[in-house]
Amino acid sequence: MRPAIFLLLLWVCALPLTAEDSIPEPSVRKPLPIEAAMQERVQLHQSADISRMMQDKIDGTQRELKTVQGYRVQIFSSNRQQTAKTEAFEKEKRIRESGIEAETYVLYNPPFWKVRIGDFRTQEEALLMKDEVIRLLPDLQGDTYVVRDMIQVME
Repeated sequence: MRPAIFLLLLWVCALPLTAEDSIPEPSVRKPLPIEAAMQERVQLHQSADISRMMQDKIDGTQRELKTVQGYRVQIFSSNRQQTAKTEAFEKEKRIRESGIEAETYVLYNPPFWKVRIGDFRTQEEALLMKDEVIRLLPDLQGDTYVVRDMIQVME
């Protein structure tokens, strides 16, 4: 007798569900009108070095990366073991977000963490970048200066 009651309850519970009710209709996305689609724009921000490398690839030109004596702008240096690494990467992130168009390097030369910007052949180029960094991020003025360093250039 109990299996009959169980089957009856199962049938009553399943009764309100039908195949049409259990599967929702797929929503159809209407395409944007042509005018609205043409107003959408994508902006790309890339350094001149990337553009030059892409053009070299298209032209079939092969350039080598060469290490030479040059200059960089140092914005951070610390040997505080607990915080220096985190601070270095935070400063590097601030530089990238500020819109400065130069390569940023986070360096670890034990026991110091350093953040340096750019690959400049002349001290004058590096001084111009230093001025731009101070203009965009004035709170870094006390820690920002030009240093001699081995830089990487395309030949």
